[in-house]
Amino acid sequence: MSDGIILLGHGSRREEANEEIRTIAAMVASKKQADFYETAFLSLTQPDLTEAAVRLVQKGVKRILITPVFLVTGNHIARDIPEEIAKLKAGYPQIEFVMSGHIGTHPGVAEIVKERIHEALGKS
Repeated sequence: MSDGIILLGHGSRREEANEEIRTIAAMVASKKQADFYETAFLSLTQPDLTEAAVRLVQKGVKRILITPVFLVTGNHIARDIPEEIAKLKAGYPQIEFVMSGHIGTHPGVAEIVKERIHEALGKS
């Protein structure tokens, strides 16, 4: 079974913010955990989740993992993204759609924050 991963960012009017999501997606894709990767945005820019999923379906993917690049459990994680995935499941019943957890309180986040504090204070 071929897998596809969609890294889903919020989307921004600021292109540099969208580019950060694309950069994260490229770093993840370089780890080769799946056959195909796409980047998508929930709002304000393209491609949206549906467009990214269609691209993967056209490549023959049978399972799509949607990974939200979101920090906290807001309405997008709790409601909006699951609703979008439900629509995809209805439109593509032959495809398995899975949503991974968001970034949240993963221990790695504390390490990143600690690193940023050290950088700002000029410590190594």
